[in-house]
Amino acid sequence: MQSRMKNPAMLLPDAMQPMLAFERSSRKERFVPDAPRLVHLRISQVNGCSVCVDMGWRQLKRGGETDERLFAVSAWRDAPYFTEAERGALALA
Repeated sequence: MQSRMKNPAMLLPDAMQPMLAFERSSRKERFVPDAPRLVHLRISQVNGCSVCVDMGWRQLKRGGETDERLFAVSAWRDAPYFTEAERGALALA
């Protein structure tokens, strides 16, 4: 599968720090506990970044995520494993 866009950090080197800051901030707030990481995994799948997909599922698994949910991220619309808040976050991805 062809990526839809190049990695923003490669196109705009200054983009990486704000993206990392957003991720740190979203982890602190925990409104929807794993939504930011689920979204990161989904975006990585869409963009075809194998390194990011590998890193994403490993972080989620370490955090206690179930295999069912990890396997279903690519088909989240049809999977029964996600809350409405998580579905909203995944839809924005």
